[in-house]
Amino acid sequence: MRGLPALVGLGVRRNRWFLAGWLLGLFVGVPATAAAYEQVIPDPSQAGLVIEGLANNPTMRAMLGPPFSLVEPGGFTVWRVGTFVATVAGVMAILGTIRLTRADEEVGRSELVRAGVVDRHAPLVAAVLVHLGACAVLGLLVSGGMVAVGVDLTGSVAFGLGMALTAAVFVGVGAVAGQLTASARAARGIALAALGLAYLVRAVADGVPADSRVRSLQWVSPVEWMALARPYAGERWWVLLLPAVLTLALVVLAVRLEARRDHGSGLWPARPGPARAGGLLSSPAGLAWRLHRGTVLGWTVGLTVFTAAVGSLTPTFSAMFRDVPRLEAIMRRMGAGAQELTEGFYVAMLSIVVLVAAALGLQLLGRLAQEEAAGRAEVVLAAAVHRTRFAASHAGLALAVPTVLLVTSGAVMAVPQARADGAWEVVQDVVAGAAVLVPGVWLVVGLGVLVHGWLPRLGGLPWLVVAWSLLVTWIGALLELPDWLIELTPFSRLPQLPVETMDWGPVLVTTAVAAALVAVGLTGYRRRDVGS
Repeated sequence: MRGLPALVGLGVRRNRWFLAGWLLGLFVGVPATAAAYEQVIPDPSQAGLVIEGLANNPTMRAMLGPPFSLVEPGGFTVWRVGTFVATVAGVMAILGTIRLTRADEEVGRSELVRAGVVDRHAPLVAAVLVHLGACAVLGLLVSGGMVAVGVDLTGSVAFGLGMALTAAVFVGVGAVAGQLTASARAARGIALAALGLAYLVRAVADGVPADSRVRSLQWVSPVEWMALARPYAGERWWVLLLPAVLTLALVVLAVRLEARRDHGSGLWPARPGPARAGGLLSSPAGLAWRLHRGTVLGWTVGLTVFTAAVGSLTPTFSAMFRDVPRLEAIMRRMGAGAQELTEGFYVAMLSIVVLVAAALGLQLLGRLAQEEAAGRAEVVLAAAVHRTRFAASHAGLALAVPTVLLVTSGAVMAVPQARADGAWEVVQDVVAGAAVLVPGVWLVVGLGVLVHGWLPRLGGLPWLVVAWSLLVTWIGALLELPDWLIELTPFSRLPQLPVETMDWGPVLVTTAVAAALVAVGLTGYRRRDVGS
């Protein structure tokens, strides 16, 4: 294929730091979890009790997947972080693939490349090869890291191969999504929705009783296949053929779809807009809402379904730790030292939901950078629109939408427990716990506004803050990281209700710092040149 080697090299060069950051973040927690196994279960005789408790508890199965072997570090690691890391690797694959395909086509970069001596499908194939290579590197890192901490070689190979193939499936998903629409933003939404659906199907299938027909749906979800290959528990190598075949089919489908569409367009044609603009588009705030409403709707549905599913499992949560004091201690630490495990569960889940809300805020704010890069911001600012007002229209939604969703998610999560106990005070408590975390989201968004206003080239910095917070939240308690390290997040100083007592000091200070960051960021945006 003419031009393919050069395009692969270009893709590696353009995405090298993007992929390096993702691969390092995905890899670091896997061998660390295996190394911490003896701290979690110091007495191997307890492992049987752990397996029995987890295998019969729908809450933990839905959260982490099916436990096949917890009698040694490898199987414990697959259960504790394997499915989660594989799912996040799918996010990496989707974002990277669309970045080199639909996003390049949208801004006209692909048209310049195609003006040279390259085959029509060379850019797409090159993007797929670059990210399949990244998936292979992730698999090698996982396998090598597990072997390095003294875990069985055969199981480590199955673990790493399953991780790589799971991520590879979503390289194919991203490639297909890039052919369906002319917008990179819409393509990302389609592909990430497919990933979210796969994870939700997995959670539902794992959370039902073993004799339920719904359990068979776990074979439908690509993010479950790595666990179903049973690394360290009598490997079923044939299961790994499923992601391999699906990846090949998706890549072939993407190439065929590309052959059926015009360059710069998608298979789904854009609908013509109305002849006259509505009154909503007469202001920057109305335009911002029009641009963001699809994203807001998608995140609202997804987060509501997730919190409702998590909340439905709450009544069964505390029973599983009665015979495993070490795991109970870990869960108490994740729940801010809660005496009541149910309260600790709410704290732990809110610490994850708040990160999702922060990610949503950064995504909404990121549209400001996209509008600027595409030249549309310059068109708007050429009219009688003040720069600060234009930037504030996007920043305001980035602050307000996550706030509403976070508080609403707390209420949705608590309703099942309230109905089971007949005591609705728990809804008030969990909503309050969600509300006091809102200033942390504002702080993350404020950092994003500051960076975009003064140093837009460092736009990935706020995302690194969210990624670090996610790592600390997910495995910080398991690894028993020092308290000072765990506290290096925007949310660590905020009171964790209903476990801790309300402390207005950190809430007000965090809010004030967030407001200052937003103000300074808007000042920078007003002073700098658009596009610089």
